[in-house]
Amino acid sequence: MLARVLQHIRIGQNSTAGIAVLHIRDHEVQLLRQPAAGKPASVLVHPVNKGNWQLAMQDMLAKVSKSMALTLIIPPAMYQIIQLEKPAIAEQELVTALPWQIKDLTDIDLEEMVLDYIDLPAAPGQPDKINVVVSIKSQLQELVALVNRDKLNLQRILIEEWLIHELVDYADHAALVLMHQPDQDVLLQVIRQGQLQFSRRLRGFSRLHQYSESELQQGVFDNLLLEIQRSMDYIESQLKLPPVRSIHLLCSGAERPDLVPLFHQAGFSQVQALQLKPQLQWATALDVNEFWPAIAAAGNASGEPVA
Repeated sequence: MLARVLQHIRIGQNSTAGIAVLHIRDHEVQLLRQPAAGKPASVLVHPVNKGNWQLAMQDMLAKVSKSMALTLIIPPAMYQIIQLEKPAIAEQELVTALPWQIKDLTDIDLEEMVLDYIDLPAAPGQPDKINVVVSIKSQLQELVALVNRDKLNLQRILIEEWLIHELVDYADHAALVLMHQPDQDVLLQVIRQGQLQFSRRLRGFSRLHQYSESELQQGVFDNLLLEIQRSMDYIESQLKLPPVRSIHLLCSGAERPDLVPLFHQAGFSQVQALQLKPQLQWATALDVNEFWPAIAAAGNASGEPVA
């Protein structure tokens, strides 16, 4: 994501000392460092006080080696995702044309837009669609300036939504990932053959990590099941995808071993706690529920771009 922007601002060379991933969140900044030569990965966390993520980020960047390949992950508050029909123009012209396509769909000024996109599958007989991610240029420039100040090797800027598919090995069938982070709407994604097929935010469940089991059973959990079932019905009836055969659950903010049994009791026997694919077994010593975006980005750092 935002790879075209980084073509103009990348300052480093290929790393020989490992990978660093810095994830900005609303309440904290996380830093995952994965040294080279098989050394164990580690995670540091710095709280964000009074919204001052810049100060927390500066403190974390000071702990990154200049020879590490650095990835930044920005939170949903720093970008918007817009779905629209894919314009029938040449690929090389698309990014230039997209700001004019979405200018009435976002509150970001035209001259402040930085964007990228991924293709989405279209329903049979329907036009192709894309997900466009748009961010504010001046805000990204502030991020890059902090990195440049420390002369670090910035490689990529990523978003949370386009990382989940990196965590699990997916078979040919459609798999659903349900992800919750504190104070964010639950993110539901359907993935097939490692590719994102469908994504939506489920509103009203930002406190999923805080509800007691009795509170969940007073209507919250039934509403969540209803939204999941609606999404599963939609991908079968409208997108013509095969039925969802596995559901992978990630719940950050608190240990919730009660959630999977609740799903099973409600007839959703395909729900399981998310298990990392074999290539990411180095991360099992970390708290996957809390640090999954950084783990996904680190696992992908030596492969193809996420988007």
